[in-house]
Amino acid sequence: MNDAAPQARPPLKDIVMLACAVVGPIVVVGNALRADGGRDKQIDDNTRRIVILEEANQAKTDLLTKIDGRTIRIETKLEMMTPTLTKGPTP
Repeated sequence: MNDAAPQARPPLKDIVMLACAVVGPIVVVGNALRADGGRDKQIDDNTRRIVILEEANQAKTDLLTKIDGRTIRIETKLEMMTPTLTKGPTP
């Protein structure tokens, strides 16, 4: 027997198994990278929305503070304008 005999081609089953072993991890890594990009976009969008909501909340808080200040001044003026009531209502 000759040691230099040509080797037979690997069977189709081995080729398919090798392809699955290579393609599977490539697909998993590719999807992970693609999903990570989508996650970054979602994080940026959420951050932008949070900043907008915080600014709107601050504007509402400022407006309520101004309204409180005006209400206190109005109450003070009304208290100064009305005579103090004695015990019980006047007939």
